[in-house]
Order: sequence, then structure tokens, then C-alpha cells
Amino acid sequence: MGAQATSTVPTWTLAIPIVAAFIAFTGVALTLVLSWRNANRQLRSAHTLKIAEMRQEWINSLRDSMSKFQSYGVTPGLSHTSEREFYECGTRIELLMNPKDPDYEELQNCLYDFLSADELVDKYGANPRFVAICQRILKREWDTLKREIASAG
Repeated sequence: MGAQATSTVPTWTLAIPIVAAFIAFTGVALTLVLSWRNANRQLRSAHTLKIAEMRQEWINSLRDSMSKFQSYGVTPGLSHTSEREFYECGTRIELLMNPKDPDYEELQNCLYDFLSADELVDKYGANPRFVAICQRILKREWDTLKREIASAG
């Protein structure tokens, strides 16, 4: 009778497929987590940019209304009490503004100063304060817009 050859497989070689499967599973899980995180980041960024775009449109509309109101306000010979568009511009500004804005009350006072100005000297007297408040509001909103865009990046 011949000697039977026995082949023994080292036990550590049995662990190789288990380790390989664990490494593959870990790689897949890590890829899924990173993909999910990046997708969420992109969604937040797109949302922030859309809000920033809407804010830019709002700022443009507010600036246009402010400049139109100011132009009516200082027009010589224009009777403010009979000019419907002048009132519309003032109302549009009030509606576009947030009543909680720190400059809202002062802006509103300037609007009514223009509306009550009959003489040219009163019209021109109301102008510098109105322009300064408008510039302050628009600058603050522009800075907010820039921060929103920067946070989306």
C-alpha cells in the first residue's frame, strides 16, 4: 500500500476571502456615504443659489422702484397729490421692504416727506436723506447676497 498524501491548508488562507469581502464591502459603503454627502451638498448649493437669484431680482426691483420714486419726488412742477404713479412707486417700495428692517421706519418717513412736499425746496430737501437710506438698504442687501453666494460654494 502506498502512502497517502495529505495536504493541509493553513488556516490563515481560509481568512483571505473573508478579509477580501470585508474590504470590498467597506469600499462600497464608503463610496455610498461619500456620494450621498456630495449629492446633499450639491442640492443645498443649488437651493442657496436659487434663493440668491431671487434676492437679486428683489434688489433690482427695489432699486428700480426707489429710483423711480426719487425721480418723481424731485421733478419740478409735478404735483405729487395728482400723480398716481408716484403713489404706486411709494407703495411698491413699502411692499418690497421688510417692516422689520432697521431702516424701514426712516425710509417710510422719507417717502411721506416726499409725498407732502409741495415746494421745490421741500422736494430737494427730502432727497439727500432718501438717497442715503436707499443706499444703506441696498448695500446691506447686496452684502447679504454676496454672503449667500459665497456660502453656496
